Amino acid sequence: MRATLTTGPALALALALLTASARAADDEVPSFKKPPEKDKEKEWVARVGTAVVKAARTRPLDVALVEYRWKDVRKGRKDLAITMSYVGAITKKKFDAVIVVHVDVSDDKEWEVPGIDYGDGVKISAVPPEKLRELIRKFNR
Repeated sequence: MRATLTTGPALALALALLTASARAADDEVPSFKKPPEKDKEKEWVARVGTAVVKAARTRPLDVALVEYRWKDVRKGRKDLAITMSYVGAITKKKFDAVIVVHVDVSDDKEWEVPGIDYGDGVKISAVPPEKLRELIRKFNR
């Protein structure tokens, strides 16, 4: 006797796999609700920068943190300035992405991201604003 899956269980299995992969992708996006621990800040910033580059570009390769710094803008506001490098999937050229994540830090225990500025010098394609808005939602979860 052969074991086969009927349509119902096969669809349920496929849906479970898709949900798991979407959840794994969400886990890659760090939350700003809890400020990063000082000893893990560089790793956390690298995850933030990688998430922004992946939202802004279709298939970036070799995404890496170059540098970052915090800037005090005014009371309760900071900017996280990040420089990331990546290689274009089609052109195989190296690009530097300059990212500014605007952070509301008025509540010490629960930060919020009201906006992101992104630039990498690529003039061919515009950064999809809906993807950055979705990323901001994930940052604020």
